[in-house]
Amino acid sequence: MIDRLISVPHLNQSAMYSIWERFIAGENVDATDIFPKTYDAWLRCVAYNINPHQINIKKLTDEELYYRRSHLKSVLDLLEPHIQTIKTTLSTQNQTFLILIADSEGIILKSFTGKDTTSNFINIPYESGVSFAEPVMGNNGVGSVLANGIPLAVIGAEHYVKDFHRWSFVGSPIIGEEGDTIAVLSVAMPCGLESPYTLSLTVAATKAVEAAIKQNQMEKKLFDAGKALRVLMQQSDIIFNAMSQGVIILNREGIVTFFNRAAEKIWHKEANEIIGKPFESFHFCQRGYHLLIQTIEEARSFTNIECKCCNLQTEKFLLVNTSLLRDEKNSVSGAIGIYTDVTDLRRQEARIKEQQKLAVVGQMAAGMAHEIRNPLTSVRGFAQLMSEKMAGQNSVFKEFMEIMIQEIDQADTFINNFLQLAKPKQPERQPCSLNQLITDFIKIFETQAFLQGVKIITDLTELPKVIVDQDQIKQVLLNLCQNSLQAMNMQGTIIIATDYHPTENEVSLSVQDNGPGINPDDLEKLGTPFFTTKDKGTGLGLSISYTIVDKHRGRIEVVSQLGEGTCFTVYLPLDEQF
Repeated sequence: MIDRLISVPHLNQSAMYSIWERFIAGENVDATDIFPKTYDAWLRCVAYNINPHQINIKKLTDEELYYRRSHLKSVLDLLEPHIQTIKTTLSTQNQTFLILIADSEGIILKSFTGKDTTSNFINIPYESGVSFAEPVMGNNGVGSVLANGIPLAVIGAEHYVKDFHRWSFVGSPIIGEEGDTIAVLSVAMPCGLESPYTLSLTVAATKAVEAAIKQNQMEKKLFDAGKALRVLMQQSDIIFNAMSQGVIILNREGIVTFFNRAAEKIWHKEANEIIGKPFESFHFCQRGYHLLIQTIEEARSFTNIECKCCNLQTEKFLLVNTSLLRDEKNSVSGAIGIYTDVTDLRRQEARIKEQQKLAVVGQMAAGMAHEIRNPLTSVRGFAQLMSEKMAGQNSVFKEFMEIMIQEIDQADTFINNFLQLAKPKQPERQPCSLNQLITDFIKIFETQAFLQGVKIITDLTELPKVIVDQDQIKQVLLNLCQNSLQAMNMQGTIIIATDYHPTENEVSLSVQDNGPGINPDDLEKLGTPFFTTKDKGTGLGLSISYTIVDKHRGRIEVVSQLGEGTCFTVYLPLDEQF
């Protein structure tokens, strides 16, 4: 195209005009004597039935023109500085030129002229609203660009309509987002006065506009994507924070990027304390911690893995599910962990298990206690009578009678305990200071501990009052302390502690010793009647303790480590009226 413009001064317009005359007269012409795009355009003009001697004018109404300009306002605004550049450049050679901006249908939206371009000199309609489409005005620098979709130059007699022979047109399309032509920029100068730079200026202007359109579209897409991302993140936050499960998200480096409200509740940590820090620095859930890191390191997920979590206040049971996060290249970019708090479920299961144990004993006790107790009562009566008959006699049989009575009384105590399991006494609850109850208990128990070389230490936290049966809770405390005392064998330390758990609305009482600990296989059997690790124990004391705590709607949890000791913790709910 540019080469054609450079050669314009040397183009034989007379020869071209002669070829044009023969063509419109219907004579055969040698197509090789004509620029191929020009010859093709002439053939289209014949098919359009265009009159080569008369310009066909089609013009839009002002309302239609306003609508089309509004539709392409952004393109017109982008073209404005380039129009000024083209006008300035063309004016250095001559002041006679036309600059036209048309839409995708060839409708002129705006036109500009040089200082010397008078209406008397211009013999073609160039005002806004006129159609320059090929089917209307034949081939030209607007319609032919639309027909071919590429920059073109139409020079003098190459125009099919004779009135255009005075002009040389160049035009360049502006390609839109969808790859279609949305507008055309065209420049016309009198034939013979063409500038070799006109087409390059025109093409450069349209390419600059296309680049600006693409940039604007990219910025809009980025803005829309950013807006959509913000909405998505907001929705994700709402969804994740509305979940009852704790959600933790890590990036590939193991840095916490998300920590929802349920996670805050589980671990009693604020999100701003956690987010942005390495997950490895938090050790509140060791197994769950390893699972989330393993998910990233081994690139695999874990499903329904149960673990224990120790937060600042109590122990929780969590069901852990982890999943991998991947980037656009399918590489591991992080992991998400979902933690379901099943503590209440596990506690309920443990409570049901204890009740099942006690139900078995109750059935046994109901059937056996009276059958055993009645004969024992008779035997004790006769033994006491015989002992009285032997009063004043120094007889070995009298000593035997006293031993029998003691053993029968011991058996009767055992049966009473057994019956307490079968028909436990309902607690007579009253407001009570748990710390004061412990203080009063220690005054009595520490003497027994001192005799065995065991030290009693207390760690009492300020507590609200609880509603309990004081005698029954003292019995639980006595049973737990005696078990610890017997486990330590003449030396050691017992720590009696209390704590307040406002989130769970409960208080706790713990008895911890530094004895030999309990075998892990035996932990599940604790509280079962007649199960004991002591040589002379019956296991009823701990069973009774479980029953009393259950009647108070509480629970007992045990943590033990072989060689380090055991801790029994009693949790009691608070009544809201106190």
